[in-house]
Amino acid sequence: MCSLPHADESPRERFAYRGYNVTVYTSRNDRDNWRPVIEVERDGRPVQLDEPEDIGPFWETREEAQRAGLERARYLLDRRDGALDLRNPARPT
Repeated sequence: MCSLPHADESPRERFAYRGYNVTVYTSRNDRDNWRPVIEVERDGRPVQLDEPEDIGPFWETREEAQRAGLERARYLLDRRDGALDLRNPARPT
């Protein structure tokens, strides 16, 4: 994986989260909007997140898209592992 961004990408931000290695960067679409790109690995293997890649929202700035990507990565991993159910005591079991 190349760590140097293309002209239409931001630098890659990497962090560990609950046993996953997460990489988030942004990419510009043909309408000059930005979208977050989320890549996840666990134990050296790619992890597929249950979400279509090219579905919005798209953001006007790279910074907004990057922040949204960081938040979205944590949310999707929490949902994948069932952690969202644990945080919501009102959710029926």
